Amino acid sequence: MPLDIPLIGARTALWLVAQIHLFLAAFVLGAPIFIVISEWLGLQTRDPRYERLARETMKVVAIAYSLTAVFGVLFAFVLMGPYQLLTNYLFRALYPVWALYGLFILLETVCMYLYWYTWGPLSATTVRKWMHIGIGVVLNVLGTIVMLLMNAVAGFMNTPPKAIETATLWELVNNAAWWPLNLHRFLGNITFGGFVVALFAAFMFLTSRTGEDRKFYDWMGYIGNLIGVGALMTMPLAGYVLAKELFLYDAQLATFMMADKLSGYFVMQGLLVVLLFLGANFYMWLSMQRIEGGPRFAPHMKAVFGVLLAGGVIWVVPQNFFPDLLSKAPPGVSEQALILPERFAFLGLMVAKALAVTAIIIMTFVTYLLYRRARATGRIVWGRIDPMAQYVLIFIPAVAVYLMGLMGAIRSLTRMDYHVYGALKDLTPYWYVVTLGHSSVMAAITTVSFFLLLVFVFWVGFVMGKAHE
Repeated sequence: MPLDIPLIGARTALWLVAQIHLFLAAFVLGAPIFIVISEWLGLQTRDPRYERLARETMKVVAIAYSLTAVFGVLFAFVLMGPYQLLTNYLFRALYPVWALYGLFILLETVCMYLYWYTWGPLSATTVRKWMHIGIGVVLNVLGTIVMLLMNAVAGFMNTPPKAIETATLWELVNNAAWWPLNLHRFLGNITFGGFVVALFAAFMFLTSRTGEDRKFYDWMGYIGNLIGVGALMTMPLAGYVLAKELFLYDAQLATFMMADKLSGYFVMQGLLVVLLFLGANFYMWLSMQRIEGGPRFAPHMKAVFGVLLAGGVIWVVPQNFFPDLLSKAPPGVSEQALILPERFAFLGLMVAKALAVTAIIIMTFVTYLLYRRARATGRIVWGRIDPMAQYVLIFIPAVAVYLMGLMGAIRSLTRMDYHVYGALKDLTPYWYVVTLGHSSVMAAITTVSFFLLLVFVFWVGFVMGKAHE
């Protein structure tokens, strides 16, 4: 009988620590890309705001990095206890990958602290500043390699080579899901990093006591949201690429995801993505109010939101309301009542949903074009913005984190009753696919836990620090 964890069970414990670790890892891998670009922009434009943005965000990353390591260790302990069979299998199959992972984690940690603690000494001259930016570039390269190594393990669990017994190490690493997963997570990390920067700016704006600080954090929140939304618009395409590779690897995987037991997850995913785009557009419309003459563009908002809502409705409409492919209609209910009427059947097709997503992205682009138009004809008064905008900047990361947790569950549950699909059966008491309700609750718990950790990091790093200045 496999080991278990009292009260909550091994799967719940592993789910909690692994997901929080991945949230933190996504931030400490995605934010440095944003930070180094901001530092470079500060050097090129001589605008001190970029330098301050980069340095304050890096302070958050430096604190969060330790928490990432703590939850990584907890993740390893839970995995090596109740899931010894899986741990042994993965270490035997991919031992060189794990060895390289440990090496690059060490190099990344050294580089991260070197980058943070040399910020002051290497900012004295332009030559030294370029050296510091160079360290930041190396940090991002190392972080990307760490991501690639772990994606190799995750991809291997979902799409191992068909001839797994005779496969070479490179064939195990370069599995069908590896590069699509690399693309998806790289863009996701940038999105995540941008949104968390916006969250940090909103937190600081709401707790700032001076007008100058509010001006800066208003600007910082705008930049973070801009990066997050820009990367977000590429995510549907990256998701389609990943889904296509899974389908080509084994059509059963794609069917299980899109039409069987996990189909409800994608309806939920559609709703959450629509909320992200609605939040991002609402923030930009609020942002126009800080531009002199910007309110005159407000009448266009109704048309934009009308298209967003229509596209969102189409995106979340399922083909039918059966929980899986084998379910029958309940007694007294005809099967036709659980299927879309023929005249509306096209709403459940992928073509209609692709068009809906395209319309949502185009309308978001239109919002940004209108914002640029407003900026070209009026002066921005930073800090003069409805406080509601800051709560929107908190709402957007909350939805993004929740969505990230739910999509992680989809990737894991796609394996059905396997640890490694088609190669290693899950022999624990938790081999079954959980319901959407269970996954939703777990995603909510991990989201709230992650936010509490971030609030702790912001409070220790800035609120407590300013209190003693």
